[in-house]
Amino acid sequence: MSIGAFLVALVGPLMARWLAAMGLSVIVLAGLTTAVTSLRGQIVSAIGGMPADAIQLGGLLGLWECFGMVLGAVTFVITWHSTKGFWALAKT
Repeated sequence: MSIGAFLVALVGPLMARWLAAMGLSVIVLAGLTTAVTSLRGQIVSAIGGMPADAIQLGGLLGLWECFGMVLGAVTFVITWHSTKGFWALAKT
């Protein structure tokens, strides 16, 4: 077998796995963006119904930073679980 045939035989499966992983990552990213945007919208709408004094008190207590951390944690967990699936796909 020549080196050219070997490289072509090697690149085919690698490209298939790469394209599958890229397609899955686009789908996961779109779903993640939708989920976090929806969750943020629900939080903002719930906060909008509160009195102005309570909103200001929440700002003084650092509640808005807490919401940012929670949304960051949700993003991390979803990304972590989807990455485990990519590693399983890559090992096959």
